[in-house]
Amino acid sequence: MLPSFAGVPGAELALLAMAFAWGAILGSFVNVVVHRVPRRLSVVVGASRCPNCETPILPRDNIPVVGWILLGGRCRACSAAISPRYPLVEAAAGAIACAVAAVEVVGGGGSLPWLGSSSWPGVDRLLMHGDFRLLASWALHAGMLVLLLAWSLLAAPPESHQVSGAAAWIPLGAVLALVVAMPEVGPPGVLPDGTRWPEAERPATAVAAATGAAVGWALGFVTGRLNEPWSLAIVGATLGWQTLTVVVMLTATLRGGVAACRGVSRLAIDLLLPAVATAAVVAWGPIRLACGRAWAWAVGG
Repeated sequence: MLPSFAGVPGAELALLAMAFAWGAILGSFVNVVVHRVPRRLSVVVGASRCPNCETPILPRDNIPVVGWILLGGRCRACSAAISPRYPLVEAAAGAIACAVAAVEVVGGGGSLPWLGSSSWPGVDRLLMHGDFRLLASWALHAGMLVLLLAWSLLAAPPESHQVSGAAAWIPLGAVLALVVAMPEVGPPGVLPDGTRWPEAERPATAVAAATGAAVGWALGFVTGRLNEPWSLAIVGATLGWQTLTVVVMLTATLRGGVAACRGVSRLAIDLLLPAVATAAVVAWGPIRLACGRAWAWAVGG
């Protein structure tokens, strides 16, 4: 190996690059969903087309982020301007997937309630020991965050399309099924410090994971009943009610402050929830630690 590359974490960088690519591909699909769903078009059938001339987009021009840059932000056929919102959404989804992978996979799962370990730090835990639960946790959390991004974009102008209950039950059911089948990727226990109830020992069980997800879902649905019940419900089911409480408080505070500023678009306000939820996933460990200390102080005091 060349001296200039000595010590470069090649496996970690490769994994983060693949995570970004995976997220950017999801972001490209999010663009399709946001454009077609309000117009009652299929998101499965039909190739992507230029909004101006309806010319099908070539595969080489449909590469997330890169395609828009190579085209100079214009359609190859009619030279009409293509909104920069498309590559921005793709890049945002890629950044979300990359950030979650950095914390949960490259970081060895140290922030996760049931998978945290210092024995096999970094990506070695995945490559050398075959602990694919880290990948499952990453896919669950990154997928949830990208879903929030899609719902927020749908709710914002000009689409202003609200997610129906029928559409929301599908991802909520998938989250519940995953945490029951693989409890280690589920939310913390229902007690404020994240321990199981009525038993506090590890490891996680299907009942404990299902209980934590159900309580988080119920609190998220009730909390967001007047505004966005499904978005908060899936945050609670995935991260638990403790983290949901932090997300709700931060989102409400930031929205109040941003809404008071002049010239701020509705889109920026609607994107605060996925942004705060992403920060909560990245800082999941400190949030659980703070909840645990508050609970210990309340009980001890």
